[in-house]
Amino acid sequence: MTELRTAIPEEIDRYLDSLVSTGPFSSKAELVRAALAAYTSMAGPMAQVFDKDNIYSPDGRVYQMDYARESALRGPTVVGITYQGGVLLACKIACPSPLMEYSKIERVSSNLTACPTGVRADGYMAIRTLRKNPPKTLADLIDSLTVFFWENNTDKRRRPLGTILLIAALLEGKPSLVMFEPSGAHVLGKAIAIGKGYQRAQANLNLSYRSGTAKEAENLAIDILGKLEKTEKYEIVHLKR
Repeated sequence: MTELRTAIPEEIDRYLDSLVSTGPFSSKAELVRAALAAYTSMAGPMAQVFDKDNIYSPDGRVYQMDYARESALRGPTVVGITYQGGVLLACKIACPSPLMEYSKIERVSSNLTACPTGVRADGYMAIRTLRKNPPKTLADLIDSLTVFFWENNTDKRRRPLGTILLIAALLEGKPSLVMFEPSGAHVLGKAIAIGKGYQRAQANLNLSYRSGTAKEAENLAIDILGKLEKTEKYEIVHLKR
């Protein structure tokens, strides 16, 4: 058994002596062991509370939000690329049957497309928010979705959304890419990858991206996705000026 030594003030030592003399414990060591066992059994459920609710843990994390992000990263890889005069979203088509139709990239409006990863229904609810009130500017888009994700993170009747959303926009005549995470944080970029394998895909984008033509951007997207998993079918949606 591991031996633990510690120094305590005299008044606490006298108090422990009185507890031993009047209680069921035969020594101060036995009393301390019982106190530690009681504390650790209580600390376990206390720690679990931070896992079960959207509250800060003592180390400043919201575990439910972390879990939502991990769920989103298990979704299919999606690549977004801006080019001269436009922007595209691309992903692999993995429909289980040729008799089924399955589209991952959603048309929000004539100048907005989006593709979620992770829990698809969660992503759809974010897209639904944009469809109800289509943004006219990039600032409107960011504000609308930031509020939407924030509400799910702070309302105790809800849970953080297990989705990462990549949006291609042609607002105010300018092609843009915006990524939203479950926390509501957003990132603007010229070429962005999300979903399973995003780190490898983003590293390849960082090396190969340049602002070229639509065809060059499309070829780059197919090349990036093909390096992750071989397939002959891709879904690609362009927005052009």
